[in-house]
Amino acid sequence: MKVPTICHICSYGPEYGGTFIESILFLSRYCRDHLQLATFCIFPEKAKNRSWLSKLDSEGIGYGFIPPKRNVAEEVSNLLSGREPVIIHTHFFLFDLTAILLKFTFFKKAKVVWHYHSQPASTLSQQIRDRIKVGLIFSLWGARCIAVGDGVFRSLISTGLSMSKLVLIHNAVNTNRFTSNQLSRDKTRESLKVVNGANVFLLLGYAPHIKGVDIFVKAAAEVSTRSGSAMLFVIVGRDETRRFVSSMPCATQLGGSLLVIDPVEDFPLLLNGVDVLVSASRTEGFGFAVIEAMAEEKLILCSDIEPVRQTYGRSGGVWLFPTEDWKTLAGLMEKACKLSQDAMQSFGSANKRYVTENHSLEQWSEKVGQVYLELIRV
Repeated sequence: MKVPTICHICSYGPEYGGTFIESILFLSRYCRDHLQLATFCIFPEKAKNRSWLSKLDSEGIGYGFIPPKRNVAEEVSNLLSGREPVIIHTHFFLFDLTAILLKFTFFKKAKVVWHYHSQPASTLSQQIRDRIKVGLIFSLWGARCIAVGDGVFRSLISTGLSMSKLVLIHNAVNTNRFTSNQLSRDKTRESLKVVNGANVFLLLGYAPHIKGVDIFVKAAAEVSTRSGSAMLFVIVGRDETRRFVSSMPCATQLGGSLLVIDPVEDFPLLLNGVDVLVSASRTEGFGFAVIEAMAEEKLILCSDIEPVRQTYGRSGGVWLFPTEDWKTLAGLMEKACKLSQDAMQSFGSANKRYVTENHSLEQWSEKVGQVYLELIRV
């Protein structure tokens, strides 16, 4: 007898698993304990040998790998030999249409779920593609689209997709991973060579243009010329980010107060040592790093993108600035440096409360699990 299975097809393979892999783990436990369903994950080949695969091993979650191309239906079918996928759940766009093809060819009884983790571009050509892909193809053969934020939800409605096939479930984090610890904070700040009690501003800059690395650096250069406070500006990224930063003339005036560091596996440890997380993103609607930093009780300076404003932007410890407005960001950086320790802690506590009440992985897993249950019963 074939094993009833939830199959996740994920265009995902970074060096560190982060919250996405934790989300899969939490959801797998819920499906095992409440739905009596196994979980199997499929990743692109670049994910082979990633250290986070051991977490799937420890939970008894099977997995396999496929080439990074859109039509991999036959390869997926081979990986699922001996399993009966009741749900085929795709993440991060690339394999969405593969899931529809799988339903047509190999797994006719499976229900297809697409998970939209970000808002598509608003260009005319993209809108036309979305109307065909979502409004037509998914409307006919898909079961549910899960949107992670209000803006993403509205963009999917604009494709013509029926509300009956659309559900809003905000992303979440494992809040138990984030606990402030003075010893860990001191260790991280020592590794960053923080001196004179400097305020540390952190930005994740893996895709430098999208993440707004230039906005962050310009704001840092501006505030460093007019504020007497000690500050350190840290960007997480690799060679692409370093080249991007080195091409900016204003980066040189920051000297040793600007660091570009490699990604770290223990992100909560890094967060523990900083004071403010900056998200200067141009397009992203819901950042895992932001809610992780909120769970770590950090003040947030964030681009005023609509999905942000409708979700965690409502917390008192999240200060919004107009997208790409580096001068306003500089002003907020200066304002943050002037906060008393008690005021900074108050904003951080507000963020922690917001995440605990609205974005815990326990709540998220139950919501997604209920979507599965509803589809299985049809």
